[in-house]
Amino acid sequence: MLASRCLDAVVWSSYLDVMNESRSVEETLAAGDVRDLIGVWDDFNSAETWREVAAKTAGTEHAVTSARALAQLPETTALDALRANVRAVDLLTARRWYVMKSAREAGATWSQIGEALGITKQAAHDFYRRKIEEQETYVPDLHDAAGARAVLED
Repeated sequence: MLASRCLDAVVWSSYLDVMNESRSVEETLAAGDVRDLIGVWDDFNSAETWREVAAKTAGTEHAVTSARALAQLPETTALDALRANVRAVDLLTARRWYVMKSAREAGATWSQIGEALGITKQAAHDFYRRKIEEQETYVPDLHDAAGARAVLED
């Protein structure tokens, strides 16, 4: 497991080498790009992995490698990672309804959608219905209510 995590961290460190610019955590949270938010989460977890490797391999070449990898990672605190996690989950959950609509249009049942989401058929249906109502309330001019409601019934 540790070897796998080390390999993931090496790959991530290589990715960091080719990045041209980086945002602060605050800028990333404000921008709300899911990939960047997951990047903050991954930065923290990669750093944790490299700190673990350094602690377990003190005095070896692996400790030197881990020190180099840590030096390349942006400073990310556990609270930064948690904030990024919450923001990413919120964004993904907010966007879930239209993927549910696409699944229904492709022939998926509410039971299948619920299973894919790890919730009941009724919970999936209720979530989707609430999201449609929110769209109709807050952005009625941009929302295809008839199309969204057409997939509600089995």
